[in-house]
Amino acid sequence: MKPIKLTMRAFGPYKNEEVIDFTELKDNRLFVISGSTGAGKTTIFDGICFALYGYGSGQDRKDTKMLRSDFAEESVHTAVELVFEIHNKTYRVLRQLSHVKAGRKTATGEKYELFEIQDTQELPIVERQRVTDINQKLEEIIGLTYDQFNQIVMLPQGEFRKLLTSQSDNKEAILRKIFKTNRYGEMAQKLEEKKKKADLELQKARALKGSIVEQIIGLLPKRDSLLTAVLEKESNIHQIQKGLADEIHYYQQKIKEDEQIHSKAYSEYNEKYELFVKNKALNDRIDEFDRKVNKLNELEQQKPLYEQMNKDYEASIRANQIEPLNKQCHELNDEKRLQQARLSNVKEQLLQAQRDLEAAKQLYEKELAKQDERDAAIQHVMELQKYLPLYEQIEKQTQLVQALSKEAKNAQSNLELVDRQLSEQREQIEQLNQQIERLETKTEKINETKDEQRHLQEVVQTFTKYNEQLATSNNLQAHFDIVSKEYEEAKRIYEQEEKKWLGNQAAILAAKLVQGEPCPVCGSTEHQTLLHQTENLIDEQELDRLQGKVRQIEQKKNEAYVQVNTSSIQVKQLEETLTTLQAPIHEQAQFIQKCHEVDSLVQQLQNDLEKLSQCKKQLKQLVITSEQLADKRKQLEQIKLEKNEQFVKQQTILDQQRLAIPSDLQQLAQLQQALHLAEQTKQTLIQQWEHAQKQLQTADKLVATNEEAAKQITQQVEQLEEKLISAKEEFLTKMKAAGFESYELFQSAKRTEQEQQQLQNNFLEFTKALHSLTTQVAEERTQLKGMVKVDLTVAQEQLDQLKEVYEKALQTLNLSKDYERQAIRFSENLESVAEEINKLEEKSNQIIDLYNLLRGQNSKKISFERYVQMGYLEQITEAANIRLRNLSNGQYYLQCSDRQESHGRQSGLSLDVYDTYTGQSRDVKSLSGGEKFNASLCLALGMADVIQSFQGSVRIDTMFIDEGFGSLDEESLMKAIDTLIDLQKSGRMIGVISHVNELKAAMPAILNVEKLKEGYSRTSITVK
Repeated sequence: MKPIKLTMRAFGPYKNEEVIDFTELKDNRLFVISGSTGAGKTTIFDGICFALYGYGSGQDRKDTKMLRSDFAEESVHTAVELVFEIHNKTYRVLRQLSHVKAGRKTATGEKYELFEIQDTQELPIVERQRVTDINQKLEEIIGLTYDQFNQIVMLPQGEFRKLLTSQSDNKEAILRKIFKTNRYGEMAQKLEEKKKKADLELQKARALKGSIVEQIIGLLPKRDSLLTAVLEKESNIHQIQKGLADEIHYYQQKIKEDEQIHSKAYSEYNEKYELFVKNKALNDRIDEFDRKVNKLNELEQQKPLYEQMNKDYEASIRANQIEPLNKQCHELNDEKRLQQARLSNVKEQLLQAQRDLEAAKQLYEKELAKQDERDAAIQHVMELQKYLPLYEQIEKQTQLVQALSKEAKNAQSNLELVDRQLSEQREQIEQLNQQIERLETKTEKINETKDEQRHLQEVVQTFTKYNEQLATSNNLQAHFDIVSKEYEEAKRIYEQEEKKWLGNQAAILAAKLVQGEPCPVCGSTEHQTLLHQTENLIDEQELDRLQGKVRQIEQKKNEAYVQVNTSSIQVKQLEETLTTLQAPIHEQAQFIQKCHEVDSLVQQLQNDLEKLSQCKKQLKQLVITSEQLADKRKQLEQIKLEKNEQFVKQQTILDQQRLAIPSDLQQLAQLQQALHLAEQTKQTLIQQWEHAQKQLQTADKLVATNEEAAKQITQQVEQLEEKLISAKEEFLTKMKAAGFESYELFQSAKRTEQEQQQLQNNFLEFTKALHSLTTQVAEERTQLKGMVKVDLTVAQEQLDQLKEVYEKALQTLNLSKDYERQAIRFSENLESVAEEINKLEEKSNQIIDLYNLLRGQNSKKISFERYVQMGYLEQITEAANIRLRNLSNGQYYLQCSDRQESHGRQSGLSLDVYDTYTGQSRDVKSLSGGEKFNASLCLALGMADVIQSFQGSVRIDTMFIDEGFGSLDEESLMKAIDTLIDLQKSGRMIGVISHVNELKAAMPAILNVEKLKEGYSRTSITVK
C-alpha cells in the first residue's frame, strides 16, 4: 500500500480541510515529518490508519470520539479521505463521522465510500457503501489486519518496542493478533469447559449411585436375606444386583400367597354385602311411602286457600276489562284542572301588560321632546374630530425622534462594549494556549498508567471473586453438614417407627394363630403360647409419610454434596488464576492498596485530559467569538452613522409640524378628553331615545298576546267539562254490570298481569300435585300390602368385620407388590447408573489427557499455541539479525531464550541478545536505549518480511516510524539512516517522525506541520 493523497477535515488539530499530496515528494521515497510537540505529526498517521481501518494508530488512539477537531465549526463534519495505490491499482476511501449539531438531538452526517479509480472514472467495488462491507473489502485488498498493519507498516510511538522487551505473555498477545493463533488457545479453553462439565457429570452419577443405595436401605424392609448382608458391608454394584434379584424372587412368591388370602376374604364380604343392599332397598321404599301419605294430608288441608286464589283471579280479569274507562276519567279531570290554572295566570299577566303599556307611552313622549338636544351633541363631536389627525401626526413624529436619539446612543455604547470584549478575548486566547501546552506535557504517559491500572483491576477483581467463592464454599459446606444431620435424624425416626410397625404386625398375626392350624408364614401347626402385647399402633400412612420425608432430605443432601464439590473446584481455579497473575493471596492488601493509588493517579490524569479538552473547546469558542465580534464591530459602526443621520432628518420634520398647531389646543391628550366627553353625551341621548321606542312596541305587543290567550283557554275548559261528565256516566254503568257494588271493591280487585299469572299458576300447580300424589299413594298401598321393615343392625356389624378383614388382606398384598416394584426399579436404576459411570470415566480421562497436552502441562511450561508462536518468532529473529548485524557492527544477534519464566508462567517467547564481543547471551532488556531502538526496528522489519513471505498477496510498500531516533549516537544514527535508505531503494516509501536535526538534514524531503497562533495546524512539503 502506497499513499497518494490524504485529505483531513476537522480532524485532530486540523480545523479546516488539510490536503497532503504525497506526489509532491516526487522520487524521494524517504522523508521526515517535522513539527513542534502537539502540532499534529502523529495525527497524519492517525488519518491514514483511520481511513483504512476506522481507528487511529496505536492502542491508545482507537477511540474515534477523540479524533474530531476542537477547533472545527458546528457545520463541518469530521472526515478523512485517502487515495492510495496497491497491486498497480488506485483506490479512494472516505470515512465521515456523524456528530450532533447545535439545536439538534441526534447525530447526522455519517458517510462511507470506497471506489477504484480507473482513468478518470470511479467504480464502486462493494455492493453497498456500508462500513462493514468497506472494512471487509479493504482488509482483503491490503492483506493485513489492523493489528498487523500497526506492527509492520504503521509503527506508533513507543509501541513497536513491545515485541522486543515485553514478557512472554505480552509477546503471546502480540503474536496472537498478528498470526491469528488464538484458535489454539480457544481449543484449550473449550477442552477446559468440557473437562469441568465431564467432572461434574461424573460426580452427579456417583452421587446418584449412592442415593440409590441409601433408598434401598430406607425403602425395602430388613430381613434375613442376601441383600441385607450385602448392604451391611461395602459392596460393588454387581453384588447389590444379586441381592436385589434374590429379593425380587422372594416377593413374587409372597404375592401369590397374599392373593389367595385376599380372594377368599373378598368373596365372603361380597355375599353379605348383596343381601344387605336388598334389605336396605325395601326399608327405603317403605319410608318413602309414609312420606307421601303425610304430604297428601297436608295438601287436603290447603285446598280452601287455593280455591279462593281462583276466585281472586276471575275478579281481576273483570276489573282489568273496565280499567281503560276509569283511566280516561282521571286523565280528563287532570287536564281540566291544568287549563283552569293556566287561565288564571294569563289573566294576571294581561293586567300587568296593560300597566306596562301606559308607562311606556309616557316615556316615549318625554324622549321625543329631546330631538334638538341630540342634534347639537352630534354636531359638537364632528367639529372636534376635524383636529384629531394633525395631533396624531405630531405625536408619532415626536416618538420617532425620541427613539432615534436613544438608538444612536445605544449604538455608541455597543461599539465601546465590543472594543473592550475584543481586548479581553485576545488575552484569554493567549492564556489558554499556554495552559494547553502545560496539560499536553503532563498527560503524555497516561496510557502506560492505564495499562498498569487494568492489570491491577484484574487482580483485585479476581481477589474479590476468590473471597466471594471461598465464603460461598464455606456456607455450602455448613449447609451440607446441617442437611446430613437432618437426614440422619429423619432416618433414625423412620427406622424406629418401622420397627414398631413390624412388631405390631407380628403381634397381630400371633394373636390370630389357632392350635392345630398351619401358620401362614412358616406353616407350622404347633404354636408356642406367648403373651403378645402390641405397642402403640402405627398407621401405615404415617409410616409412608416418614419414608417420603427421608427421601426428600436424602435428595437435598445429595444436591448439597454436588454443590460443595463444584464450589471447591471453582475456588481452586481462582487460586490458579491468581498464581498466573503473579498475585499471592497473602499480598492481597498490598495489591488493593496499590490499585487504589493507581486509580487515583489515573483519575487525576483523566481530569487533566478533561481539562485539556475543555481548554481546547474554550479556545475554539473564543476564536470563533473573536471573529464574530470583529464582524459585529463593523456593523455597529455603520449603524451608528445611519442612526445619527436619521435623527437630524426627523427632528427637522417635527419642528415644521409644531408650527401648524392652534394656540387654544396645545396637547393631544386635551383634545382626546374633550372628544371622549362629547361622544359619551351623544351616545347617551341616542340610546335613551332608542330604548323608549323599543319599550313601547314590546308593551303593546304583550297586551294583545295575553288577550288572545285568555280567550282560547276559556273555550278549552268548557269543552273538557262536557267530556268528563259523559265519561263518568259510562264508567259507572259498566262497573255495576261487571258485578262491583262500589268503586272500592273495583279498586281492590285490580291486579297486574304478573300477579294474575301467579294466581293462575299457583292454583293449577296445586290441582296437579294433589291429583298425582293421590294416584301414587293408592298404587303403592296395594304393592306394599303385608310388607314390614327389616332390622339391619346385626347385618351392618357383620359387614364391617368382613370389610376390615378384606382391606387388611388387600393392604398386605399391595405392600408386597410395592416392595417387588421398588426392588425391580432399584435394580434397573443401578444398572443404568453403572453404565453411565463407566462411560463418563472413560470420556473424562480422554478429555484430561488432551487438555493437559494443549495447555502446556510439561517440564518447559509450553502450550500448543505457544509452541506455534515460537516457530514464528524464530523466523522473525532470523530475518531481524540480517539488519541488526550491520547496525551493531556484527556485535549483536537476537535469539530465542530457553529460560523459564518466574511465578510458574509459561515460557518460550523470551528474547536474548548474543554479544559476539563477550561470547555470552543476556536479556535484551540489558541493552542501552539506542541499542534497543535498533533491535526493535530490525525486529519490526523482520516481522514484515515474515508476514510478507507467509501471505504472498501482501505487499509492504510503505512504512511509517514514530520517534525513537533521539536515543542514538551519531554513528548509530547514520547506520539507521543507511538502513532506511536501503529500504526505500527497494521501492518502499519511508516516513519518519523525529525532532533530531541530523536526521532532518539527512532526509531529502520534509513534511512540515506548523501550529498556528490560533491553536490549529497546517502542513506543507519541502523537497531539497
